[in-house]
Amino acid sequence: PDYVVINKPPGILTNGPRSAETELRVLLGLPGLAAVHRLDRDTSGCLLFAKHHAALARAIGLFRERRVIKIYRALVLGTMRHAPRTVSIPIERRRAVTHLRVLDANRLASYVEARIETGRTHQLRRHLEAIGYPVLGDRAYEGGRVLPGELREVPRQMLHALRLVLPLPGAARPTNCVAPLPEDFRTWLSRLGLRPA
Repeated sequence: PDYVVINKPPGILTNGPRSAETELRVLLGLPGLAAVHRLDRDTSGCLLFAKHHAALARAIGLFRERRVIKIYRALVLGTMRHAPRTVSIPIERRRAVTHLRVLDANRLASYVEARIETGRTHQLRRHLEAIGYPVLGDRAYEGGRVLPGELREVPRQMLHALRLVLPLPGAARPTNCVAPLPEDFRTWLSRLGLRPA
């Protein structure tokens, strides 16, 4: 009754003019609806909104206390072999922790799952670039690498917020929200010869 979770398509802002937030306010007739967290414009997947201020304050508390599990899928450049692994590289002098697991890999790219323990700006993108496996299509964090021909065609960062697990008030067990991979992500999995998981 207090929250809405959407599967945000790529190319849409979380909030601001012409955003997922403003569209949902109109669609649901809820002028007080607000995004609890953010996804980058080109990141797809699970995005949580609170229907009113009290619900927003409760959910922000859950995120602050790190009681929300956030799991992402990403396509990255290069053959990632050493996983599961944990990346603990501070971002803007603040603790930042990402847990990685390889789902499939070949000579060009890897399909990885990531669990974000902390919530720093662009954390997953920055951590993957820092360890030498930038997200495909991520123009901001490619690290100046020259990509093989086909990989230059990737139209957006291949990053998807697959799952949110939320211990919502009044629920007997945590609420598990899953957003299926979008079509463009599945297309690039296939083009790269990586197995969906």
